Amino acid sequence: MADPTPAIDAGFVTLAKVRIYQSFGGDIDAWARRGHDDSMTDADWHLIETLRQDLHLVFTCQASPALRDATESRLRAATDSEETREVLRELARPHQV
Repeated sequence: MADPTPAIDAGFVTLAKVRIYQSFGGDIDAWARRGHDDSMTDADWHLIETLRQDLHLVFTCQASPALRDATESRLRAATDSEETREVLRELARPHQV
């Protein structure tokens, strides 16, 4: 069975990159306006955002079993550590207000 989500052309997600993403509240425009070094690219940002969105679908029971499995597989393949994966999962979890 083919992966139900498109391939993402990006680098590798590290905890440092997720922390940058968090520091801007996920706002890529603010990050781009501030100017940035080469430690994170637009492709890295897009990968983090896509993983966060897919994980959110999983956590809110809106993902098919195929998407759930593909998301977990992509998460393992695209991140450097379990700590990074846990931070991404926390970003994606719905929060009670």
